[in-house]
Amino acid sequence: MVPIKRCLFFLLLACFSIEAVRAQHTNKYRTDSLKADSLKAAALRADSLKTDALKKKPAIKLQTVTIRGQRPLIEQRIDGIVFNTGALSSVAGSDASDVLRKVPMLSVDGNGGLSVRGNPNVKVLIDGKPSEIYASSLADALRAIRGENIVKVAVITSPSSRYDAQGTDAVVNIMTRKIKNDATSGSLGISAGNRSENLMGDVHRKQGDFLFNAEALYQKYWNRNGSVLQRKADQQQLFQENETRQSGDYFNGGLNLLYSPDSLNTISLGYRARWSPNTTTLISDNYSAAGQDRELLFQRNMETPARNKGYNYTAGFEGKSKDQQTAYAILGMYATFVGRNDYTLSQQSPDSSPYRENFFGSNLYQDYLAQGDYTRSFTNSWKLEAGAKITARNARNDSRFEVYDPATGNYQHDPARSAGFTYQNRIYAGYVNTSLQLGKWGLSGGLRYEQTVLKAVFKSQEVTIPSFDNLVPQLLFSRTLDDKTILKISYAVRLQRPDLSSLDPTVNTSDSLTLQYGNPKLDPELTRRYEFSYSVNDPKLFRDFSLFFNDNRNSIENIRLPLSNGRFESTWKNVGKKQQLGLSAALNWKPAAALTLSGTLTGQYSWLESNALGISNKGLMQQLTVNAGYKFPKGYSLDFYGFFGSKNLRLQGYRTGWKFYNMTISKKSRNERLNLSLRVETFLTPHTYIDEVIASPEYAQRLSYRYQNQHIRLSLSYKIGKEIKSPQAQEH
Repeated sequence: MVPIKRCLFFLLLACFSIEAVRAQHTNKYRTDSLKADSLKAAALRADSLKTDALKKKPAIKLQTVTIRGQRPLIEQRIDGIVFNTGALSSVAGSDASDVLRKVPMLSVDGNGGLSVRGNPNVKVLIDGKPSEIYASSLADALRAIRGENIVKVAVITSPSSRYDAQGTDAVVNIMTRKIKNDATSGSLGISAGNRSENLMGDVHRKQGDFLFNAEALYQKYWNRNGSVLQRKADQQQLFQENETRQSGDYFNGGLNLLYSPDSLNTISLGYRARWSPNTTTLISDNYSAAGQDRELLFQRNMETPARNKGYNYTAGFEGKSKDQQTAYAILGMYATFVGRNDYTLSQQSPDSSPYRENFFGSNLYQDYLAQGDYTRSFTNSWKLEAGAKITARNARNDSRFEVYDPATGNYQHDPARSAGFTYQNRIYAGYVNTSLQLGKWGLSGGLRYEQTVLKAVFKSQEVTIPSFDNLVPQLLFSRTLDDKTILKISYAVRLQRPDLSSLDPTVNTSDSLTLQYGNPKLDPELTRRYEFSYSVNDPKLFRDFSLFFNDNRNSIENIRLPLSNGRFESTWKNVGKKQQLGLSAALNWKPAAALTLSGTLTGQYSWLESNALGISNKGLMQQLTVNAGYKFPKGYSLDFYGFFGSKNLRLQGYRTGWKFYNMTISKKSRNERLNLSLRVETFLTPHTYIDEVIASPEYAQRLSYRYQNQHIRLSLSYKIGKEIKSPQAQEH
């Protein structure tokens, strides 16, 4: 009982002490209140005297002063950087790929391929959502986003377990501007050039709790390309000269509705549609050679019409707790794609009767996605993330061949070559990740589990494809040396599943010299990636240096084996290991307010080896991008971009890299509503040449592509509705 009495005594004593302190503060408050009232009365009398005095003097009109803050061009994060586009000069007719070309560490080649520090395994998000919502290919998705609507670009060089293990050595998140006040804004644009014509537009409407966005792009294009193939096998030489012409239309448009009942919750609904009809004509001359003399074997003419349509439906929810410490997000998506790829073929040879065939191909893809993410910040330096994701794809490819019968004058069905391939893919994923900041030290680590269930049917027969599961770790340590410098070291395991084209066993004979088919027995690639980086973010000079090593022990490679009569068999196999040791350096220099210079240089030494096939290859690969921009007075600006890649090694040879460059001159009106630009691409050379070389003791082949990349384009854009001068303040 004694301890209880003591506790009661101390409790009563504490209560009396608190009451005494409260009474003392109450008395002090009353005294302070009386003093404040006296001072307030004196201040009111003084203000009255000043007002009377001012009435006797003439009024002085003060000018309005507007103060605008601007974020730095580059902001450092523990897992990458954020590139703010507000300081860039807007270019009429630009798209997301043009903006990405200005971001350090990023490279975009002439074909729209994106890489980070020379690595093409990049996951692209648009406002946090997968780029697949916009288009089936990354190049088309970037083309659908207007460059003037982009607020900032986040480059995540060390993705956490939150992101897919498939092809995510890096993540690029493109964030577009959103209106925050009730208003309507938008823009219209038109481009005309020697290879394409574009018409584009967008509109944004904010009304109360609702935000509506819509944009569309329509393009007509035409190209003329060619290729020359030289093949030596079994003392026989074959030559193939191809000329192709392609013309088509492309449309991509979408609607997006956001509803925010309060500042903590947002519901979104989206719809997108795209279609791309085109026609390609091919003239192919095939020769055999003995010494210096060539003999025509046959000439092949093909016309290939294609009709493709795709639709996407999305729904999402994002919310935060009242204390801003908890965030959660839900996203659902359904996408469908319907494609037709047919051709008519006629072949003439000097010593045989004409040959004709028709091909009818159809593709149907249905994709489903559902994911949920949860984030909890326990303190300013400790955060926990967890989530789950389910993705599914149902695909069907049907092919039908018909061969012309001269005896009957009709086309006859060829059942031996016709086939149907059905493919189902289910991926179930879950992850947990935590990040911790202890003074100048930072830690991010997590695990992601992905189970892949596959099923396929070929020619009505079930194909056994083994399912697999993977536990993928990720770990990142960082050390902040000062307010500008960060050291980072990371380790991650990445996954690369075979795509549908490399799995489908249907034999493609559209190339007379190659039989190409897929391999449904392929296993996914597993790559272990180690990286050390050093970054310094000075306001005038940003520099980033990275040393990395990739270790892949079951690389998927395209293998070509010789057949009779100089023909090739082409398929895919898990043939061995692929290792890369590389160094990358990225700089962004702003020597003057109007001038910006940047560039990224990546060099990597690769080793490829297959013990099963007894072949290997190794060598140095390089990639350089340069970028320069200058703002002249009166709204003029000049931009230059160059991409220069060396050869890309393969197990059986190499492919030479892209050489692409462009220069753009822009002029903005005084009120910044009208924007005019003139762009010239690869203006010094009318064509770009890329070679594919395959070599072995049994055969050798060189395939030289000629691409019509020289492009001159004049673009005009006009802003409508409410003028938005500060996109930095409009981000969402």
